[in-house]
Amino acid sequence: MHEHALIHNIVKEILGREKLPSGTKVQRVSIRIGLLEMHSEAAFRQGFAVACQDTPMAGASLDLDLVYPSLECPSCGHKKPCSPGEVDPHDAMPVMECPECKELATVRGGRGVGEIRLTID
Repeated sequence: MHEHALIHNIVKEILGREKLPSGTKVQRVSIRIGLLEMHSEAAFRQGFAVACQDTPMAGASLDLDLVYPSLECPSCGHKKPCSPGEVDPHDAMPVMECPECKELATVRGGRGVGEIRLTID
């Protein structure tokens, strides 16, 4: 699954970057992530638990700060946040009909992995 590969890469990056001293126990991992990076939050959380096994992050809780995409209409200037499921995460350049003027509007944001914070015991 896409989510499992993504979280495995995130955990690998954290462990490689943080150089946690022996005996360190991570209590919480907080990740700011675009909603369109995940097709399923449940699968992402399951992948996190699997990826953290046998690491200092095993058993850590996962807090997700989801960044939602938003519709921005170039014709009338209307802007609105998009709801979960409203935008296909597989679409690399999503567009939607503007609810105000009915022209095609660009969907921006909701992608990428941002800030990652660890709470260490």
